[in-house]
Amino acid sequence: MTSLLKNKNFQIVFLLYSSALIFLGRQLNVGLPNFDDTYYAQKAKEMLASGNLWVVTHNGLVDFANPPLPFWLTSLAFKVFGVSGYAAVFFTALFGILTVYLTYNLYLHLFKNSWGGFFAAFILIFPGMFVDSSRRGMVDIILAFCVTGAMYFFVKGLENRKFYLPFGLMTALAILTKSVLGGFPLVIAVITLVWSGRWREIFCTAFMAGTVLALSLGFSWHLVNWFTFGQSFVDKHFGVLLLNRAYGEPASLFYFLGYAKDFLKNYWPWLPVALIGLWQFGRRAFGEKDIRYQLLFSWVVVIYLVMSTSRNQTLRYLFMIFPALAVISSRTIAQWISEGTKEKSLPALFAIVMGTVVFVNATPFQVKVTLSPNSVEVRQLAAVIHLNTPADQTLGNYRLSMYNPRNALLFYSDRFLEDPIADSLELLSRVDHRPDSTWLTSVPEYIKLDQGHPGRFYLIQANRKYAYFTSVKNKKNIRYDFSEMTLPLIR
Repeated sequence: MTSLLKNKNFQIVFLLYSSALIFLGRQLNVGLPNFDDTYYAQKAKEMLASGNLWVVTHNGLVDFANPPLPFWLTSLAFKVFGVSGYAAVFFTALFGILTVYLTYNLYLHLFKNSWGGFFAAFILIFPGMFVDSSRRGMVDIILAFCVTGAMYFFVKGLENRKFYLPFGLMTALAILTKSVLGGFPLVIAVITLVWSGRWREIFCTAFMAGTVLALSLGFSWHLVNWFTFGQSFVDKHFGVLLLNRAYGEPASLFYFLGYAKDFLKNYWPWLPVALIGLWQFGRRAFGEKDIRYQLLFSWVVVIYLVMSTSRNQTLRYLFMIFPALAVISSRTIAQWISEGTKEKSLPALFAIVMGTVVFVNATPFQVKVTLSPNSVEVRQLAAVIHLNTPADQTLGNYRLSMYNPRNALLFYSDRFLEDPIADSLELLSRVDHRPDSTWLTSVPEYIKLDQGHPGRFYLIQANRKYAYFTSVKNKKNIRYDFSEMTLPLIR
């Protein structure tokens, strides 16, 4: 049995299959959270409807916030599987699986040890931050895959220059995922080559070709939108969305410690090992000039330091260094324990992964955002809102927040929720002016509204959280006949 667990091919198949079950299990009807997930999914849905691969829109308006690769992929998933929450997370999960595979192979290539490769993949999967994000429809896992793929091909390129072209391609895909942040592989590669004394490699034909491919293909979307929209694109994408968001007024004096606090809170039990490993890798990088240690040390430290200068810090933005941290931590632990201990630990590691597969797929337990239903109340009301709010009419917002449940409502019902109003007299004025308007509020607020102004409103439908209502004058126009609609609109 132990000989089977030590077999490289078996380990790879096990990791791929288990990761697929963990990342895609229990996804068919869990739904998408309101914020980033439905925001990105809506962009992909509109891209599929328009057929325009180069202009990203949200609610029909041009949106310069994100490059298009994640939306190309999600649009493809929508075309294959239909527009659904499952399709929205499919490629994120797929690239999460492939990142686990790349982490295994990167360790194996650098340190020639399958136990260390398997343990590095194990560290990447556990604890659950990486799993949780791989089960969501956001861009950070796709970026992590592209960066890891680029660094893997760079390592291969050091031995065979033909791999510099796929290095450039993966860097281009990273840029098409997260704009200038996707350029980190080029920066790390150049630093590593200079540091190791192989700076002439930068000017070899293959590396230059990879660099040209990375920059030309990676910034193709930026060029298309610059030619199409001119300075407006530059100002909004690089000015407002990158510079102002990342380098605006800091929330606190010690904002640069934000990622350190996040790691202290979330990166257990690996944090002490990772820190010791970084220190040891740094010593060997500076002392022995070993390019393997220089690469991994630079990968973590450069990205961490640059990202820590941003005022907008969320730990998932650093997923692109998690594979490197997993390799460093695995290598550090591998040097502490004997071969016999490694062999004895394999059954336990396999058992933990298998137990997680069973937990995700065969139990009803709800842990974190991705194992519990999301946007349930919005999905319950989506069909009746779609039916009773015309496509050219927005949905009124009474005392709900600005953005919640705006994104989920738009994705699931195709109707846009207006900015909120809080004054009941203003609501009455607007309803008198537009009796056919429909509105959304919380159930407690509707109860107070109806008690304060009896006979003025008609409750179309309500659930435990939201009340969808209109003017009593519009009651005769409300429909409940869904015979010509496919229900649910979106799973």
